[in-house]
Amino acid sequence: MKNICLYFQIHHPFFFQTFRFFDVGESKTYYDTWRIEREIQDAATNYYIPTNNYLLKLIHKYSGNLRLSFNISGTALDQFLIYRPELFASFRQLADTGLVEFTGSTDSHSIVLLSEQKDECIQSIKLNQERTEYYFGQKPKLFVNTDLLFNNRIAKIAAEAGYSSILTNGTKKMLQWRSPNYLYSAENQEHTSIFFRNENYSNALSSILHNPDKPEAQKQMKELLTALNDSQIDEPIINIYLNYKALGGTNRFDKQRLFQTFISTVIKKQICNFNLPSLVMEQYGPISEFGTTEPICWTEHFHSDYYPGNELQKEAINQLFKLSQKIVNTNDNSLKIDWKNLQTSDHFHLMDENHPDYKSIYSSQNTFKSKYDAFINYMNILEDFRLRLKANKDQQKSLKIHHKPMPPLEKHQQTVTFGGKIDHSFA
Repeated sequence: MKNICLYFQIHHPFFFQTFRFFDVGESKTYYDTWRIEREIQDAATNYYIPTNNYLLKLIHKYSGNLRLSFNISGTALDQFLIYRPELFASFRQLADTGLVEFTGSTDSHSIVLLSEQKDECIQSIKLNQERTEYYFGQKPKLFVNTDLLFNNRIAKIAAEAGYSSILTNGTKKMLQWRSPNYLYSAENQEHTSIFFRNENYSNALSSILHNPDKPEAQKQMKELLTALNDSQIDEPIINIYLNYKALGGTNRFDKQRLFQTFISTVIKKQICNFNLPSLVMEQYGPISEFGTTEPICWTEHFHSDYYPGNELQKEAINQLFKLSQKIVNTNDNSLKIDWKNLQTSDHFHLMDENHPDYKSIYSSQNTFKSKYDAFINYMNILEDFRLRLKANKDQQKSLKIHHKPMPPLEKHQQTVTFGGKIDHSFA
């Protein structure tokens, strides 16, 4: 029987606030802390906790027939820890069913794998792997890169970091005549399996769940289920990758009703098995090799071929990673945290004119009005960060000069006074 691997993505960036040229060097925070807290609090209360409870009931109801996976970004984990630590226990309950799997990623939803900093890439991947295992009791087996980024080099680095499989987006442009519903092996890496997100089914289910009150939602769900039933019997795996918020919010009961229709129909009519990527890897092998030097990616509500990006994005990424060697030698923890958050892909998405923020009816409320605003703001922050790095380096040099090592003890006669008498026993 065919298998569905159902994945939910959770990501929260550390949003930057407006940072003008005159703010550079003035010790102003980079972060829009009010927006960061507001969004994670809203997500936890109205999306994640109620939806986790709902899925837990659904998993028990279907007695082992419903399996699903989560990809939680490193910045989301950071915000769980700061603002809503009870979320860890909520997701751990799902993990403890044995029917929920957590995938690995980079540590800060970073675009580091687009850089030439191989050691930093591996370090970021391994750190996320360690954190995921610590919080959820599972060592991730499938690597899901930031924005599903993939190319031959990324596959090789992921393998060196310990992964034997990677998920990316199954774009028609890249796959051409191939089906996304098979496992493939990475080019010249027969032990690295590639999972492809099925764009058609993922986009269809996402659209239905985001618009549950539309009259045609039930009809669209029936069409999706029919398409799944009619898909090729010899195509063993359908990867459906969604934003987890698709199941929550103010109209979550309508969304959950539609989602339960999807789950119950697939299970009862035996259209497919819901499976975990780790089990699929044990059951199936790659049918052929796939490789590309051009990056593949995916971002929700956004075009999927923006990497390697426009000139603004390329310049920002280039200037950012020029600082890589300087950050290695710093002992300042706040600089290291800011370095990690500067790499988050969301900042670079905002430098694209097609970003949804610039087309939204609420665009007047957004921090940036255009890609140029976002680019200038980011470069101002980067310049401030560069100055802080230099100041930290100068401070470390100063400490070395003023803290010379003590000469050997035996070369200097020591005298200690006890009660007004001179004692030479320390000489």
